Amino acid sequence: MRSRTVAAELRRLREARGLSCAEVGEKLGASASKISRMETGHSGLQVEDVAALLGFYEVSAKKRTELLDLLKRGDQKGWWERQANLPTLWRSLIDFESKATRIQNYEPLLVPGLLQTDEYVAAVMRGIDPTLTGAELGNLIATRIARQARLTAFGGPQFLGVIHEAALRIPVGGTKVMIRQLRRLIELNERPNVTLRVVPISAGAHAGLRGPFAILEFAEEPALVLIENQDTGLLLEEEADLAGYRLALRNILSEAVAPDATETVLAALITELNK
Repeated sequence: MRSRTVAAELRRLREARGLSCAEVGEKLGASASKISRMETGHSGLQVEDVAALLGFYEVSAKKRTELLDLLKRGDQKGWWERQANLPTLWRSLIDFESKATRIQNYEPLLVPGLLQTDEYVAAVMRGIDPTLTGAELGNLIATRIARQARLTAFGGPQFLGVIHEAALRIPVGGTKVMIRQLRRLIELNERPNVTLRVVPISAGAHAGLRGPFAILEFAEEPALVLIENQDTGLLLEEEADLAGYRLALRNILSEAVAPDATETVLAALITELNK
């Protein structure tokens, strides 16, 4: 993530000066492809190369120090990286979530992870892997709940959660767990940075049937799309991929109930479960 931040700043600095990658490379004795790879994060950033670029762009000493220090801290680990036995995908996702300014998440079968109660998390994890020990399960639950602190903290990212009604009807953990989970969704939906939308079962076939995904946007770095399946996950950043998933999200939202009807849908489900 820190390398992405530096890479994005290098691109911004070059474009602000109206230079091409070829022109910069020619001045510094490097290929245009190398400059491009540095700006996209597709190659590891070396302190010496970054320092040379910052000098060429005549960046102020203060700004130069900040960027180089940020790059040098790339080996320092966040709390999620120090957590034992976490899935690799979780570490990457939390890393990106920690910097995201906007997250848009569509889920057809589960409540989005950032919105789950601890009971719901436990039931999901037990269902996915019954062999988990108590300690392993506790670690996963604690990590999932810790992720949510970013969402509810002051200055947290804007979050759009789009949930298929089927996910709200699957009795994860049983009736009482689901009632408390639905109440939690109502509470979160009242937060200024959280918007929840529900796609009704009556919508029938729609773009969301192809599976879950999340679009993460950042202040300076390129946006990402996260796709998860049974055992692996993909992080996509090509503009064509982003455009495709943004279109899919628009199509899914066209099938969802209006934002001001979300609480009514959730309350109706709670009433149904209480019968």
